[in-house]
Amino acid sequence: MSEIDPILIGKGEFRQYLLPSYGNRHGLVTGATGTGKTVTLPD
Repeated sequence: MSEIDPILIGKGEFRQYLLPSYGNRHGLVTGATGTGKTVTLPD
């Protein structure tokens, strides 16, 4: 089986990655009112 590259989920002082084996359909999006949280999530 081929290895899948980690998914980049954040950049700042350090890049943050998620290993696909730890991913699932659940997630958490935080932010203040009017910051575009609803349109951030795909259908």
